[in-house]
Amino acid sequence: MNPAHDHLMARLEAMRAALDTSDAEAVGAMVDDAVADFARTERPFDDPRVLKLFKECQEKATRLLSTLHASMDSHATSRRATSAYGSQP
Repeated sequence: MNPAHDHLMARLEAMRAALDTSDAEAVGAMVDDAVADFARTERPFDDPRVLKLFKECQEKATRLLSTLHASMDSHATSRRATSAYGSQP
């Protein structure tokens, strides 16, 4: 464990909490800052805590995205909007 990675753990823990409540807007707002933070940090995935929590968040985000997509796809207006913006499932 590397104390220099504690700031990443804090970011990921906040993201996990937002994912646990299905708060896609909050997660979306966190992503850019997290990506930048990871880019500035040397070898973040050498810390097993970071790697484990990152994978957990990634899995939760994938499930949330799937749920949101299914919800949007169940509404004709949403299907038209999704199609208009060129999103693919």
